[in-house]
Amino acid sequence: MLSVALALPGLTHAQSSSTFKENAAADARAKAEKGWWYFEKKKEPPKLEEPAPQPQPEPVAQPSKAEKSKEEKCKEKATWSADCGFVHPGQDFEFQAKQRDALMERMVVSNNDPQAVEAFQYYMRWVLERTSEVTNLWWYNMVQNPELDPTAAQPISAMGLRLMTEVRKGSEAEIFDVARDEGGMFVFFSRSDCIFCHQMAEPLRIMQERTKLPIRNASLDGQCIAPFVEGCLTGEVAIQAAQALQVATVPTVFLYIKPNTWIRIATGITDADSMATRAMQFFTAYRTALLKGVENGQDGRPSVDFGKDEGPTGNLSTGVGAGKRQEVSEELIHDLLGRKN
Repeated sequence: MLSVALALPGLTHAQSSSTFKENAAADARAKAEKGWWYFEKKKEPPKLEEPAPQPQPEPVAQPSKAEKSKEEKCKEKATWSADCGFVHPGQDFEFQAKQRDALMERMVVSNNDPQAVEAFQYYMRWVLERTSEVTNLWWYNMVQNPELDPTAAQPISAMGLRLMTEVRKGSEAEIFDVARDEGGMFVFFSRSDCIFCHQMAEPLRIMQERTKLPIRNASLDGQCIAPFVEGCLTGEVAIQAAQALQVATVPTVFLYIKPNTWIRIATGITDADSMATRAMQFFTAYRTALLKGVENGQDGRPSVDFGKDEGPTGNLSTGVGAGKRQEVSEELIHDLLGRKN
């Protein structure tokens, strides 16, 4: 206090004491205010960083329930819609008719929509494949059974008076080589009083030169047609063969393959090109049926298969065509047809 009093001249002892108390109180308030307003927070210890999460393998995408339901919906006739595109109808004729109408309507009313056109193209491709098979079988049945051929009663109308010249194709030589290796020949049923039988002599000569297969004349009245006198069959052998093969009209030509396969290729006047083409196609279908085990022959006709060996067609189909295309070599043709070396 003495020092304070000495520092404050002109003040009485009482005043100095009062001033000292006021200063002390101010110091106390200042400390309190500093402690209240200016306190310093304690530093928190640094937090340890958590390790970064390791990447997890992404799960394989699974088709959603909606996608599964759409795929299942497209397989059923009742729930199929044009959005599904073409789906192979199997043997359900109504299913194909439903797809035909819906896909055609979508293609016509859609404005510049490539997918709508493509879907109908898949349908048309399937139709054309079926048409090709049915057409070949139709043609084959008509030739094998002359009752189905409206031109057989008037054979000259089948080609008029014009006989076409031969047209050679590379594949024909392979097919006829196989037929010749298997003992193939053409058997020509005739009668000497049949004018059409005599007119068939020139087409048969052209076909013999084209195919290199021998031609045997089977005469039903014992008189052979020139130039097929050599090796001509007459008598009961020819008549019994004609009865077994249901030869009701002459001229009639068969392709014979040992030991006992007879394929009719002509009834009435037929040009060389038609006979050679039929012989090639029918023999190929016969060989295909043997290789695939198809049995659809009846009434003495051999089994044939004009179909294509592949899966159902459509926008979801797969087959051996996927990948690099392979050229068909002569060795492959020989192996396929079973040609003997």
